[in-house]
Amino acid sequence: MKFLDFFKTNISTRSMRDVAIDLGTANTVVYVKGEGIQVDEPTYVAINVKTEDVEFIGSKAKEIIGRTAKHTEIIRPLKNGVISNYEITEKMIEEFLGKLKKDKFNSARVIICVPSGVTQVERRAVVEVVKDAGAKDVYLIEEPVAAAIGVGIDLFEPKGHLIVDIGGGTTEIAFIVSGGPALSRSVKVAGDHLNDDIVEYIKDERNLLIGEKTAEELKINTISQDDPNKEYEIRGRELGVGLPKSMKIKASEIEGAIERHIDMIIDEVRITIEEIEPEVAADIYETGIYLSGGGATIRLLKERIEEELKLKVTVGDDAIHAVINGIAKVLDDFDDYKNVIISPTIEY
Repeated sequence: MKFLDFFKTNISTRSMRDVAIDLGTANTVVYVKGEGIQVDEPTYVAINVKTEDVEFIGSKAKEIIGRTAKHTEIIRPLKNGVISNYEITEKMIEEFLGKLKKDKFNSARVIICVPSGVTQVERRAVVEVVKDAGAKDVYLIEEPVAAAIGVGIDLFEPKGHLIVDIGGGTTEIAFIVSGGPALSRSVKVAGDHLNDDIVEYIKDERNLLIGEKTAEELKINTISQDDPNKEYEIRGRELGVGLPKSMKIKASEIEGAIERHIDMIIDEVRITIEEIEPEVAADIYETGIYLSGGGATIRLLKERIEEELKLKVTVGDDAIHAVINGIAKVLDDFDDYKNVIISPTIEY
């Protein structure tokens, strides 16, 4: 009987397609074990407001931001890392998972990340939306834990590490100690807020109205720029005149525009450090701070943390994919990481 149970278990495990999902405010990434990243798309959906049909999802939806017909609305179904529009999120996930090859998705085991500060209701919403999209078994993992694994932190080393994951909607701060998080904090200040800062700065200081897409492109082009005097051309609508206009802006101006929210992130890191045990603080003095996520390459952030907190800052390799790479490692060694995986059978 024991052999039969073992045989059944292993057959069912082999028939599963293990899938990792980084369901982010800005981007959604889907990884299939043994096949790598299969989907890496913006978390945007274009809806026909007349028929309520989905017109575009992902990159195609993001491309038409600011250039939509009257009957089209661009929706971002996640806000601050959590689902704000359940039905649209389900349709988006169904579309993304429909791109996976081979077996039908409804045989899959899925691990999906959630911000560390989500409520039980929000956790349940994530599980249900992925199940409704066709998944069989759904597990959760806290985003900063996945990011820590993804940047190469050894969870099982008896030493404290500090990970700061800067996404689109939230910044996740967590201390990883002896197999899991000792303390974690989810801060609703991240990449989207920096985009807003850029829009406001150019509006106030340059009298030019630009769109969200232009602001994000400008941020991406300037955040890791070593030459503060390098200029970038931007186009928008001149306020007061109402006509299209083009102008050039220096990288240093963008740094100044995002400085306020950069300071807020650093303040949150400082507050979190003040709450940890002295032994962990001693470890952090040695190991420093690891940065991951789309905001990890912000040169200003790295420099300011090192200057103000007097700690070494390490930007993880492939920082933007740290979370999905971390979940991929969990899929490879599912039993080893059982203490950081949140089971679907628990009460949320």
